[in-house]
Amino acid sequence: MIRAMRHWFDRTRVRLEPRATSGREVAFVAGYSLLELERAGITEERASAIGLAIDRGRTSALGSNVIQLEKLRRTQGWS
Repeated sequence: MIRAMRHWFDRTRVRLEPRATSGREVAFVAGYSLLELERAGITEERASAIGLAIDRGRTSALGSNVIQLEKLRRTQGWS
């Protein structure tokens, strides 16, 4: 039972690991792009205030990063 609960908590944990794609490769990047923050409904000021890394040089948005940010916004109760 405890093992099953740990597995469930591991699946629901919010992991903040921004990624970017280059062809078929997926790599970790320095931070979230401004477009990803915008699509997730998080302002640049709020992201800076809570300590999210912002990569202003990236112009693309990866869907999994946006989903991570939306999940974080919902779990933290930000509107």
